[in-house]
This record gives sequence, C-alpha cells and structure tokens, in this order.
Amino acid sequence: MSISDRQEVRAMPAHDESPSTRTAAVREFYEALAPNYDAMTGFANRFERERPAFRALVERYDVKRALDAGCGSGFHSIVLAQLGVDVTALDLSQEMIRRTEEHARLHRVGIRTFVGGFHEIPADWRETFDGVFVMGNSLPHLLSQQELEESLARLMSVLRRSGTLVIQCLNYARILNRKDHILNAKEVDGFLITREYEYDSEGILFSIVSREVGTPGAVEIRETVRLRPVLQEELAGVLSRLGAKTESFGNIQLDPYQPLTSTDLVIVASRK
Repeated sequence: MSISDRQEVRAMPAHDESPSTRTAAVREFYEALAPNYDAMTGFANRFERERPAFRALVERYDVKRALDAGCGSGFHSIVLAQLGVDVTALDLSQEMIRRTEEHARLHRVGIRTFVGGFHEIPADWRETFDGVFVMGNSLPHLLSQQELEESLARLMSVLRRSGTLVIQCLNYARILNRKDHILNAKEVDGFLITREYEYDSEGILFSIVSREVGTPGAVEIRETVRLRPVLQEELAGVLSRLGAKTESFGNIQLDPYQPLTSTDLVIVASRK
C-alpha cells in the first residue's frame, strides 16, 4: 500500500485512555506508516554509517545474543545479525515484523521475530540476552512513569547478569528547549513527508504529515500519536532504582551527552 492508497486520517485517543487502548493506537500508528517506513528512515543508506558504531558496541559489551525491542522494520536487527549476533526482534506491529522478516531473507541472516510490546515479553526469556537494544525513540510512547518503570523492569529482567541495556531516544531536553514544530521533511515517492510536534501541558502530539508534491489542493494525510518526553534524569533514576548503573551519551557513537545540543540521548545500563 502506497501513501496515495491511504484515505483515512488516524489519531491516537486522548492520553487518559487505558494502557491497552493506547497500545492499540500506537500499533495502528505504525501499521499505517509501515509501507513507507523504510523510505522515510533511509533504511538502505544507513548501514555504512551505523555499522561501525554497532560493531564497537558488540565488542565493548561482549554481545553474543541480543533482543531488539521495538525493532520497527528491522534495521538494527539486521546490523546486529550481520555482526554475528544471535538476534531476537520484537515489535508491536505485525506489519513491521513482516518487513523485518523480509529484510532478514534479503540480507540472508537469521532472526527470530515476535509480535508484542515491552510488557508482553515472555517470562521464559528471563536472563537470556547479553544485550537488549531499544532504539529509535520507542520509550516516549509509554505515557506514564509507571508504564516506563514496568517496561524497563521487564527489559532488565531478560538480561544476563553481565548483560547491557542500550537505550536510544531523541534528546527531549534539547527539543523542549527549542520547541521546533517541524523536525524534518523528506520527499518520498512524490509525497513530501514531514514530522511535526505540537506541544501541550501533557506532552507532545507527534504527527507524520504527507502531502502530494506538485498537486495544488492535494489532500493532507496525517497520522498522529501522543508522546511523553523522557529526560535523562528520569531514565537514569528509574534504572538506578532497578539496580542498574548507567552512563549517558549523546549518540550511538558514545560521544559525551550535552543536554542542550545533543540530538540523541543514549543510555547504557548494566546491573550493579
């Protein structure tokens, strides 16, 4: 299904809906984006740029078995598998998992896949992985501190004693200071796709907006979901209470974290 095939505009329910309703809305958001997700995120062009950083992480933290939690269409799963890591991929979206499996076949790597959220990690996965990777801004979809704490506890529970949790999300200290409305814009298959933020007292409304290029009066297609900004202090505090020691960085290359200038926040956690 291409962008032009979509006629509906979907939006996430109000923030005070039940966790199960919010989870369903997040799933629907990514199901709708899935057909164009690879083009939007530059899937094919990222390998050369990101593989060295992941090779360094795998070697530094001795990662042989990894969980890619919130895997999207599987980019990081593919990179890890190409580095010789035994990878399990987890995502809420059935369509994203289907695309992960398709990419695994195309790149000739083996990846186990599961459909589900952080709270649905099977109990028999306990203390299974050397590394758990939560990449690509998944945690801000958890709209309460309780959901965040429960999810991080579940992710920590599947780490082996010497295992490492690597979290990447946008640096919301910088974002909330700048309050940019348009994060970026990219042309994909004749459509201009913009990522937009609207700020309110409850957090952020994140929209992916598609407009056909060169067609006056073209219908705007907007997919919207609510986010709860996650800051370095909160993440480090929750992980500390869970018995982890943490380090904070400004990107996946593990450069120093600068609250007002770093684009990303990367936290590396291990059990104390």
